[in-house]
Amino acid sequence: MNDETPDDIPTELTRLLRNVDGVHTVYPTRHIVSTIVTAVVEAVRNDPVGMHLVTVTEGDDGTEVVANIGVAADQSASMVCRRAHDALRAYFADSGSAVPRRIRVSVGRVG
Repeated sequence: MNDETPDDIPTELTRLLRNVDGVHTVYPTRHIVSTIVTAVVEAVRNDPVGMHLVTVTEGDDGTEVVANIGVAADQSASMVCRRAHDALRAYFADSGSAVPRRIRVSVGRVG
């Protein structure tokens, strides 16, 4: 049985990125104030509280995924970024979901 709800996708994507070779850290894509407000609202509503570090936006023209990663200093940032992008794309393809129209992975820090 799969208990995953669409709200769990950012958490799953965060876990996925943390396991990509060369990814040192996953940083929030939203401002910290927005992240804190979301966590407070989830707590008040008694929803599972999680740090949604990866942003998944559903729009009329498809899904957009935005991630911000830290890369280990001993690896090429562009290669790690490509691996992260490919892992995100594969997540949606393997789950049978439509592949997002846009996946944006940026490197927030090297080292």
